[in-house]
Amino acid sequence: MRLQVAIDRVSVKRADEIIDLTSGYADIIEIGTSLIKDFGLDKSVKTLKEKYPKQCILADIKTCDEGEYEFRKTYENGGDIPTVMGFSSIDTLRACQKVAREFQKEYMIDLLEISNDKLEILKKEFSEAIFCIHLPSDAQGVGLEELVIKMCDQLKGIKKIAVAGGVKLDNIHVMKKAGVDIVIVGSAISKAENIPEISRKFKEAIRR
Repeated sequence: MRLQVAIDRVSVKRADEIIDLTSGYADIIEIGTSLIKDFGLDKSVKTLKEKYPKQCILADIKTCDEGEYEFRKTYENGGDIPTVMGFSSIDTLRACQKVAREFQKEYMIDLLEISNDKLEILKKEFSEAIFCIHLPSDAQGVGLEELVIKMCDQLKGIKKIAVAGGVKLDNIHVMKKAGVDIVIVGSAISKAENIPEISRKFKEAIRR
């Protein structure tokens, strides 16, 4: 299981500090949507990748159209894993897949508010992608465990499953039992008083 630390709604300087503080614990650093919108790919993703070239960087661009352009720009700016919304058109998803294969990189499909019918299509055509079970932020983590159990059952056969939206130390065991590959943790780490300590605890919970 991999630990992804999501960084959002901060300055690039603060994002830099958080990456440094999570060093050795975070397998993936997520540069959040608002951070990218506020500062652009070049001043956020590119700047941080240049400083931390060995760190896997996910750029949460949430593509829903212009798939080829947005994915290409993300990879060219140092992003290792761009995101595309599962509710996007199949043509957009195929464009993203094409560019990911060209760069030989991973990509993530965000399953926020996805229909069961669309999910079945995605499983058949984009099985190499990371599928992200996403509880909306406005839900404040309520119902995450139930959603994970339900969705992981529907995602049988998919090798890489991520979970976002209320991951805590006390529900890591649920994610592990369900077969999740990546747990995405945001403010529980990025806004903690002692970021290295809480990062270590999450890493230990994952390894346990």
